[in-house]
Amino acid sequence: MATHKPQPAASHPICPTCEGDLTGRELLHYLASARCSPLRSDDVSNFYEEVARLVRFLGALAQSGPLAVAFHFNGKEDARNDYTPEWVSDFVWLAQDLTEETERRLRLLDDAGGIWQRRAEEKTANKKEG
Repeated sequence: MATHKPQPAASHPICPTCEGDLTGRELLHYLASARCSPLRSDDVSNFYEEVARLVRFLGALAQSGPLAVAFHFNGKEDARNDYTPEWVSDFVWLAQDLTEETERRLRLLDDAGGIWQRRAEEKTANKKEG
């Protein structure tokens, strides 16, 4: 009776935003990446670095937003007339998009950790069988 050895979860390059398979793509430039090639689905280290960078970007937005608005309205009459410049809406939109992208990358980081966890469990199970 032949025993079937479980195969580890496949690792393939993925798009961090759409999470599509990018096998065969050599270059991929995307937000917060220091690399020019797509990350493999099990690349925990680089996913962590990207998420950390995105969190720092969010921190910069959180710190600069109130200061920018306060500076813009400092001593201006339009601050009392319920006028909001268009750039404030763009700033809010940027913060929302950046937050969503950070959440996507956190899920990818979690998925990559899951791949390594399954691999370790499979390896442990194989040792017990053999």
